[in-house]
Amino acid sequence: MTALVGRVALGVAGFSFAPRDRSADLATIRSGIDAGTAILDTARAYAHVDAPWYGEELAAEAARGTSVIVGTKGGHSRTGATSWDADISERRIRSDVETSLRVFGGEYLDLYYLHRVDLAEQPVEEGVSALASLRDEGKLARIGLSNVSIGALERATAVARIDAVQNHHSSMGRESADVLAWCEANDVPFFAYSPVRSSAAAQAPRLADMANARGVSLQRLQLRALLASSPVLSVVSGATRPETVLDSLAAESEPWDDDLEAAYTADLALAVASAQS
Repeated sequence: MTALVGRVALGVAGFSFAPRDRSADLATIRSGIDAGTAILDTARAYAHVDAPWYGEELAAEAARGTSVIVGTKGGHSRTGATSWDADISERRIRSDVETSLRVFGGEYLDLYYLHRVDLAEQPVEEGVSALASLRDEGKLARIGLSNVSIGALERATAVARIDAVQNHHSSMGRESADVLAWCEANDVPFFAYSPVRSSAAAQAPRLADMANARGVSLQRLQLRALLASSPVLSVVSGATRPETVLDSLAAESEPWDDDLEAAYTADLALAVASAQS
């Protein structure tokens, strides 16, 4: 199976929170698959009020007949127009996994996360134990944690092997640097969601200058910088238009050199100083 690191995964969240043109959404995702997308990212919570499995159904239809890995998540779902729950109990996780299996129509799911570990009232051990049992039963190929702290990771790994982590981590914010360092030390793939905090040139002036010089987008260079920042990291792109999907994917092959590294290092230092002031 395709490696889980060093890639741009296409996230489905942006397609899922308000009514959209389903055929256009499918065409956008498939444009990424045709261009080499190896991983799709979705969740039970990526849904509409009147279409509670929209995000998973969209990913399932787009990926059908391909070798694309799909990561999905459970224990968190929409309960109203502006409300969601968080429940990682064994009962809930087993129910969500069975529902996802029906949506995807396969014998097992490629990668399954506990979605909002940070918001759930249940201990992380309960949800991880449920996922581990489901993996042992052959219903899950890999299990992961999303929105998780180092403390929760250490407790989880005392129960079972964790195959992936997904947290918010952007090029200019590096919000989960501590969790990423834990993943590096333990050789666990890390997926950075919302990887571009801002595409404004003022937030990354040196990268913006280099993007202009190369004739590429600032977003592409920010994604490339994140991919280069860690040997276990991949990014989840929330692009919702074919052109931005393709631009995000181009980050995988964008040349990384000393000048680009220096520009990113300088911009990151400015961002850190600004955040601390």
